[in-house]
Amino acid sequence: MGDSRIWLDQQAIERLAQHIPFETDPATKSELIEMLRGIVIRTGSRIDRGVFGFEACQELRRLGLWERLGGR
Repeated sequence: MGDSRIWLDQQAIERLAQHIPFETDPATKSELIEMLRGIVIRTGSRIDRGVFGFEACQELRRLGLWERLGGR
């Protein structure tokens, strides 16, 4: 997997994790959570936890995905 793909996945994880808490439609929220899980399962171990902002970190922890990320 190339560096650009990992960077794109990191950006997607960050944005999804920041958006999910504000989503009001339950069906859309569920889809976004599943999308986020898929990305984290596929590439999370290659992405350093230190690159994520506070809001994304909190949501990833809440969803139980934080430990699937690499790094610290």
